[in-house]
Amino acid sequence: MAPNSAVVSGKLTFQSYYELTTDNLEIGWGPRFHFAPFPDPKECVQSALNRHDHYLACFLGMRPGMRGLDVGCGTGGGTRELAFFMPGVHITGITNCATHVERARHYAKRDGLDEQLDYVQGDFMKLPFADNTFDFAYAQEATVYAPNLADCYTEIARVLKPDGVFGVYEWLMRPAFDPSNAKHVEIRQRIERGDGITNLLTVPEGLDAFRASGLILEHHEDRGLVGADKKKWYYVLEGDATQTTNWEDWWLVTRLQRWWWNLGLWMCWFMEPLGLLRKGRYEAMWTQGMSVWSMLDGAREGIWTPMYMMVGRKPKDWKRPKGAAGRRTEG
Repeated sequence: MAPNSAVVSGKLTFQSYYELTTDNLEIGWGPRFHFAPFPDPKECVQSALNRHDHYLACFLGMRPGMRGLDVGCGTGGGTRELAFFMPGVHITGITNCATHVERARHYAKRDGLDEQLDYVQGDFMKLPFADNTFDFAYAQEATVYAPNLADCYTEIARVLKPDGVFGVYEWLMRPAFDPSNAKHVEIRQRIERGDGITNLLTVPEGLDAFRASGLILEHHEDRGLVGADKKKWYYVLEGDATQTTNWEDWWLVTRLQRWWWNLGLWMCWFMEPLGLLRKGRYEAMWTQGMSVWSMLDGAREGIWTPMYMMVGRKPKDWKRPKGAAGRRTEG
């Protein structure tokens, strides 16, 4: 998760923040920069992420020979999983970070998937692809960084072939969010600041933005509710090691606990002025910490979800809508 502004602070530029936080994400979380529900409480995090990715793939109708687009691909963890899942499909990942492109290409080659996958650096508000290029497109917790969600979805629709499918897991404020509740508004604002989000919408606003793109909405659901009565998707952020099912998850939960983050933050504060760490490491880690605790507060309050699923199809007579824009309920 990273800001979409050109400069984060006096120390960190957009690109340097991405480079620093990518290291933290890969070490602290893993190769896929998104969350997943636990339909089976005995399921480990890796299995849950696989199921989450495959669930989306089924709605996309992926088949060998198709071309797909991953919008906001990060370092390519999701593209690699779907390439393993569906041999013969080709996926292009786009990200605005040069470091992500470099690492994604390295990992694809390492895993023998470089013929199935390719990556480009670009802006998903102005996709560098011709009209009607892809059979399917998807985004996993990435398009929330768009300055206008309707315009982003419209641009994705443009590059889809007629009858092509777009699926997204979107960050949205749940129906329980009350814009007159000061606590709710404060949590939303902290999520936005911590993650550099311009405009965090509600579920109705997200659905409006999807429809405003001209895509035909075929399915939508909050995947964050799946299995939540037995094992919440955010248990790892709470540091609850009792729900882990293997040592890998235990270690993941351990390094996401606040005392571990505080220790890392202290080490950055101490080592960065000595030149032992890259300049900006402390600020990047502090910002990520604010992001994590803000998301946890939103999840606990039941007012925010990182995985509201929307799936739609491009009609054969699609025309780019004029003046599409997402609305926002002000607090």
